[in-house]
Amino acid sequence: MRTLFFVLLLLTGTAGIRAADYPTIPLERLLSKQQQDDLQIGSMTSRQREALRRTIIDVYRAGLGKGIEASSRTSATQGVIESQIDGDFEGWDGDTVVKLTNGQIWQQSEYHYEYHYAFMPEVLIYPSGGGYKMKVDGADEAVAVRRLK
Repeated sequence: MRTLFFVLLLLTGTAGIRAADYPTIPLERLLSKQQQDDLQIGSMTSRQREALRRTIIDVYRAGLGKGIEASSRTSATQGVIESQIDGDFEGWDGDTVVKLTNGQIWQQSEYHYEYHYAFMPEVLIYPSGGGYKMKVDGADEAVAVRRLK
């Protein structure tokens, strides 16, 4: 496990980046409880934990550029939008508002309650019955939404 950690650290090349260039997001917010247990972060030194935190942020930043590019792709012929939620998603609560990485903002327009936590999950928005439905990666159902912006 520690080998994987150090390989990730080397691949991301964090040596030239200052501490001030990193947000103050704690490692526990970046990893699920299961991931924390699998990586045995409780047995890591504070230096190793900080290096892992920075590595996760670096990998996120590298993928964000690719994600923004991919999220802006839409299919004009089908009206399908592929994007990602910009930040945390905590499920559907009846009137959930979702901001996407492509700048669009959508609001839930049908009642559905489901708790599902994910960080920047992919979404697919497609025409359905005169409106749109949004399918969030990992959530059980597609939910009717309307575009706010």
